[in-house]
Amino acid sequence: MNSLERVLATIPGIETDYQPFTMLLSLYGASLLKTSAKEYYRNPELWFEGQKAVVDNFDPDILITPFSFPIEAEAFGCELLFFDKYAPNSKKPVITDLSQIKDLTTPDFEKSLPIRFFLKSTTLLANQYGKTKAIASPIHAPSDIPALLMGMEMWIDTLFFHHDKVKEMMEKTTEQFVKLGNELIERGATFLVVPVNFTTAMIITDRIFEMLLPYLEKAFSQIKGPIVIHNGGSKLLPFIDRFAKLPNVIAFVLEPSESFNEARKIIGDNMVLMGNFDGPGFANLTQEKAIEKTLKILNDRKNDKHFIFATSNADIPYETPVETIKAVVHTIRDFKKY
Repeated sequence: MNSLERVLATIPGIETDYQPFTMLLSLYGASLLKTSAKEYYRNPELWFEGQKAVVDNFDPDILITPFSFPIEAEAFGCELLFFDKYAPNSKKPVITDLSQIKDLTTPDFEKSLPIRFFLKSTTLLANQYGKTKAIASPIHAPSDIPALLMGMEMWIDTLFFHHDKVKEMMEKTTEQFVKLGNELIERGATFLVVPVNFTTAMIITDRIFEMLLPYLEKAFSQIKGPIVIHNGGSKLLPFIDRFAKLPNVIAFVLEPSESFNEARKIIGDNMVLMGNFDGPGFANLTQEKAIEKTLKILNDRKNDKHFIFATSNADIPYETPVETIKAVVHTIRDFKKY
């Protein structure tokens, strides 16, 4: 069984030779190359070399294309801040007044450097590994990216008091989501990964979520491939029942404190579950503690054929010891499932 077969087997629940796994090591490729993140997130060839180093060191079953939503927001005109050992962040919103929404244009894929970075990186990764490994492409939910484009406070205010502007904004972000998502799949992504940093009960009310659902349904229905809902940095369980009913959704990455068993009670036994291991916290773990956490998750899901071991939340930090990550990988590969 190769990695791609191993991952795809979790959808119908076929037994696999090893427990499939992935980790968010998009940033970590820069660490393996000992290069600055600023250069890394501007050069698709360099980024690809970083991911080849990830494969050489850890051999995950799922490889992840560039994970950087500020870069996606940059394609709409946002300015970025770059760092040596961290992924880029947004400097300031591009929309400061709701009247500017009408002038917001979706990126030209031929001219936009951020979009070209995403697409070229995906092509390089898929061409090299797409026949043997699953390729996951992160993309911002159309309901979430407005929080980067105008700031979270303004987007919340818009959702509560300016429904006409919500429609205007969501039409543009949905257009971008569908176009970029399908282009990523066309270039070799096995599935899309859609984090919900904003569309979560930690930030919005149930009423607002219900208002956004039709937009998400329209957007997801136009994607020509499977979708994995990622926790971002929030909890999924409060809304997971409704996420599970959206078109093309096949899997969820849970937040570290959330219960797989509770998720199964809500969505049943047939959807793929992932997550529960905090990626950003990796750097603070001893090898012994990392192995302990790994075994706890593996034993909890020992009989779950619809499970993929994965880190949750954001990237594994740049300065995480290689030996700690390898200790987790070896623990997963040595684990006797079923």
